[in-house]
Amino acid sequence: RRPRRLQSEGLKCIRMRAAGAMRCGMAARTSGRFACLSSGRSLAGTSLSRGVNRANTTRSSTASVLVVEAKKGDSVKKRQRQSEKARVYNRGRKSACKTRIKKVMASVEAMSEDLPKAESDLKPVDELIALAYKELDRAVAKGVMHKNTAARRKARVARARRDLAVTAGLYTP
Repeated sequence: RRPRRLQSEGLKCIRMRAAGAMRCGMAARTSGRFACLSSGRSLAGTSLSRGVNRANTTRSSTASVLVVEAKKGDSVKKRQRQSEKARVYNRGRKSACKTRIKKVMASVEAMSEDLPKAESDLKPVDELIALAYKELDRAVAKGVMHKNTAARRKARVARARRDLAVTAGLYTP
């Protein structure tokens, strides 16, 4: 969004960029101190340089920019409400994915202490893996997670199961 020009009404926030630093608030830099700029009238008589290099000065000045933001409109408030709702929804989906993966990893860890004797002993782990895959795929379908992120997490779960099978002697890569 482009900054609006300074007007005496609707002044909410003034930003001033001087020497690469950004200050936000009801203040402007004035000889090392900050002066209150709560109204357009207080700006009368002040001048901000445009960063012109003068031949007689030893220090080059940078551009000073004055930006005024208007108060938030209804569309901004609506967008904030939508974003918050989506954030909570996405957080729940991601949490469910992480929980499923943790359950698989805990099961694999528990089985690695008492190694399985046959492929059928890995059935509980396979069921948990299926649930984890389903949750990850659903998160991708809903747009909560990128497909490569889900693929990486699936691969991590599959690798843990494969390593368990290799350690038990049930699978040779």
